[in-house]
Amino acid sequence: MHLTHIKYKPTKKYEKKIDIQEVSKDIESPTGSKEIQKQYSKTDKLSDELGFDMFLEFDNSVVFGFDFLHKGKKLIQLELNPTSIFYSNAVMFHRNLIFKRENLFKKSPTFRNLRKEIDEKDFAFFFQFAANCIINLQSAIESFANRQIPEDHPFLDKNGDKFEPSVFHKIDKALPEIKGKKFKSKFKRDNLIIRLLIELRNEIIHLKPIEENTNTQYKSTYRKLIKFDYTRAILAVKKMINFYEPELIEECPCGKEYFYDLEIRDKE
Repeated sequence: MHLTHIKYKPTKKYEKKIDIQEVSKDIESPTGSKEIQKQYSKTDKLSDELGFDMFLEFDNSVVFGFDFLHKGKKLIQLELNPTSIFYSNAVMFHRNLIFKRENLFKKSPTFRNLRKEIDEKDFAFFFQFAANCIINLQSAIESFANRQIPEDHPFLDKNGDKFEPSVFHKIDKALPEIKGKKFKSKFKRDNLIIRLLIELRNEIIHLKPIEENTNTQYKSTYRKLIKFDYTRAILAVKKMINFYEPELIEECPCGKEYFYDLEIRDKE
């Protein structure tokens, strides 16, 4: 399945109604502004350490950014919304994840043909692509929820005591309370695949051998990874995020697919 790459979105972007440079070209910079620029250029302190926010001006917009030090120089970058990065990362693992799984099906021996040679890389490569896709999808969900939920939002149990919310509590309880609508009620099948996704991510992150008397101690999680519907999960996560913040996950109009590939090189 072709999955068009998505646009990376900044954390804060304001559309311009006027050309700031054109309007201010004949206006002399205030003395205070010049002093700030001078102070900033002569110190290793970053903008927030001096009490300022960093933003970049483009033709039609103003976008917030951040500065950082590298080899004694101050460099500037856009501050991108991590949800768009995590989601894009998951999508970029999709093509070869599906290919590696199909390859696994073709190369795995059957019970009647156990002499067929097994290459350990076949499952290892599939696992690597699958785990990266799942972890990034869950990270997209949680980073989105954390951004939507105010820092002072109360998480209280039935006794009125504070508790640390799980990602399930954030998306099933907190987000609907804040947004006034519930994804879980309107899209039950998509919500179910998201729940399975988060549970599988937790299994991967906290992977431990099963306790029953067996020599194959990770087979349960490995079977789930092989069976999981990655395409549905990717589309469901996009639907949930855009349900609460329309067009945050937006395909690029170019229609091109970006994907990670595995390149093998000989030692130089």
